[in-house]
Amino acid sequence: MNWRSSLGSIFKNKKRSALTMFGIIIGIAAVIAILSIGRGFERDTIKSLTSEESDKLEVNIDFVPNNNNLYESNLDMIQSSDFSLLKTIDGVEKVSYPKTDLTYLYKDIPVKEKTKSTRIGVVTKKGKAVSYGRGLTAFDNQTQNKVVTLDASLAKELFGTASEAVGRGFEMDQAVFTIVGVFPAGAEESMFSVGATKVQIPRQTYTHFFGNEKNTGSVVLTLADGSKLNKIAEKAINKLKANGAMRQQGEYQVSNMAMMTDGISNVLSSITLFISAVAGISLFIAGVGVMNMMYISVSERTKEIGIRRALGATRGAIRLQFLLEGMTLTLVGGIIGYLLGILVAYAIGSVMNIHVSVDLFTVCLAVGVSSGIGLLFSVMPASEAAKKDLIDILR
Repeated sequence: MNWRSSLGSIFKNKKRSALTMFGIIIGIAAVIAILSIGRGFERDTIKSLTSEESDKLEVNIDFVPNNNNLYESNLDMIQSSDFSLLKTIDGVEKVSYPKTDLTYLYKDIPVKEKTKSTRIGVVTKKGKAVSYGRGLTAFDNQTQNKVVTLDASLAKELFGTASEAVGRGFEMDQAVFTIVGVFPAGAEESMFSVGATKVQIPRQTYTHFFGNEKNTGSVVLTLADGSKLNKIAEKAINKLKANGAMRQQGEYQVSNMAMMTDGISNVLSSITLFISAVAGISLFIAGVGVMNMMYISVSERTKEIGIRRALGATRGAIRLQFLLEGMTLTLVGGIIGYLLGILVAYAIGSVMNIHVSVDLFTVCLAVGVSSGIGLLFSVMPASEAAKKDLIDILR
């Protein structure tokens, strides 16, 4: 009955109720939008610092040997037993060697009884457009076809003219490939640039004949969502120091950027909370508006209070009625503000290409703050209504 009475009073003064809720809506919407964008930006920043390709947070651990000659050996510095050890850490989803970067590859190519360091480019789908012969295709990659294309300058050095190179053999690391095409020459290497690709080869052909050349001196830990990167990195180092296969031959280290992520995360969180607190000042102002409306409502409904008291309503019942009225007003405003804040956050996120993070905390914040404001700023007007003397009201 008290709830129905509160709703009836709110709908009876629709314009006044709507204007009072407006401050709550704007305040809640601003806080929710800032928190959602801030948390998403924080997560995107940490991901960009720890991994360029993966959607998960990653930790890179390197093994630094005491004897540099180990780099020249075929010994795996991080071994399969280390993988099993690292997989036992809570929060670690996957353990793997780092992916081989095939962006800047160089091979020594025999040119006129000399060797020349030449940049190699790997092709997954379609190679460069050629002037002679044909270009590389996705089919060449899928079938590991033993073919290459050269640039015109290298073809002239090897065979005199570019057109003569098509169909000839091309030696690279003691393996011979068939030249199927010649593409226009690019820029030469200089102190300011790495130079253009001189040879193109299908990616799977390259890995088949030359291997991935994986780096066994490093390992990548892929973390589960919500994991603390800094803590897991510390646990991984401690486990490897205690039981790592090569612990006697060197030491294990984590990249500095990975160790900085928790500090960066804390700074970004603090900035987000500070801005949210500034936006939350409007909630305090809106709360004063709610209190003002409730005082007006109490003074206007003195007769109603007197009739209810005369019919047997207690002071607690009167107080509860006005508390519910204030809380209903702010709770409805909080829900509307939450929905508006999420819409604004997604709109800004799509424009600025920022991930928006909506979690249980933001929902609880919207409901909790709006209910709290309703309760806090309605207590005094509700108590004023409950304290009215029945004799004075009847008089």
